[in-house]
Parts: sequence; structure tokens; C-alpha cells
Amino acid sequence: MSTNNDANLIRMTNQIAINLGSGRDEDAAASAICRHLETFWARAMKQRLVASLDQADNELSPLAHRAATLLATRLAERQAS
Repeated sequence: MSTNNDANLIRMTNQIAINLGSGRDEDAAASAICRHLETFWARAMKQRLVASLDQADNELSPLAHRAATLLATRLAERQAS
């Protein structure tokens, strides 16, 4: 983890995954988490989270990682269009 701010983003993403992932299948949970991040997080926060996916020690839970990967895909699709 490069900074304390990045660690906070990871912690928040993991907490969101716990809260929004409960009682849902993984696809629905990852989609809900991704929508939450798209709606409520600033662009810089989303970009830093996506950048953390390249770090082996990012400490994202499997569900949070899946949602962040989905977010990365959606952001890339928006930039391409």
C-alpha cells in the first residue's frame, strides 16, 4: 500500500463490500458495490482504487476486488466511448 490514504480507500471498500454483499449472490453484490462507488466516490478516489488493483498487497477482500475490477472495466469503457 503506497499511502495511508490508499489504505483508507481499501478499508472503506472492504466495509462497503461487507455491507452491500450480505444476502446477495456474488454477481449482484459486486454490481451493487460498483454502483455505490460510481455514485458516491469522487473521481480521484475511484482512480486510486483502480490503480491499487495492480498492487499485490492491496488487501482487498475477494468481493471488494471483484467490484473494483468491475469499476475499472466500466471506467475504461467510458473513456473509450
